[in-house]
Amino acid sequence: MPVDLNGYWKMISNDNFEEYMKALDVNVAIRKIANLLKPDKDITHDGDHIVIKTLSTFKNYNMDFYVGQEFEEDLSGVDDRKCMTTITWEGDKLVCVQKGEIEGRGWTHWVEGDELHLELRAGGAVCQQVFKKT
Repeated sequence: MPVDLNGYWKMISNDNFEEYMKALDVNVAIRKIANLLKPDKDITHDGDHIVIKTLSTFKNYNMDFYVGQEFEEDLSGVDDRKCMTTITWEGDKLVCVQKGEIEGRGWTHWVEGDELHLELRAGGAVCQQVFKKT
């Protein structure tokens, strides 16, 4: 049975984000701003329907999807690309595969205690983020 992701989560760590953004070819000015941010996650999880809101003082990003259903994701607020995205449960982990220009792109979310973990992957770069439930 998948874990319950519902809640408001505050970032407590962000490791290797610069390398991840470089792998996405994010321009240097945006990388410098993004590295200073500590975005929050507001997640609504109802069965197979999940909404993940990434909230920051610079830019917000909303991802609204159904687990197991491929959709076109517009990442214009992130790296100005579109990709075909599929998100599935692998045990207690929510795994995202993004097919497009960047090879090996995607992410994985999982919960340990009161912490939400996020591993971001792109072109061989891996970023680890941790959020604490409030």
